[in-house]
Amino acid sequence: MKDVLVAGAAFVFGWLMSKTWQDPGCRLGLTIFLVLTAVMGLTFALAVVGHGRPDPASPDDADEDTRL
Repeated sequence: MKDVLVAGAAFVFGWLMSKTWQDPGCRLGLTIFLVLTAVMGLTFALAVVGHGRPDPASPDDADEDTRL
């Protein structure tokens, strides 16, 4: 059922974009909206993945005896 909702939403969004794109006054607004949405989605995805987070220390290093 979720796939049907996603496909329906994509169809409606595409139809609205085609109607909006035909109006010259709305082209700039639609372009800005699409670019900002893509940038925010990419930023969110990188934040969720943890881009730039240091790797945890391997457990093998913790078991070594450091005394001489």
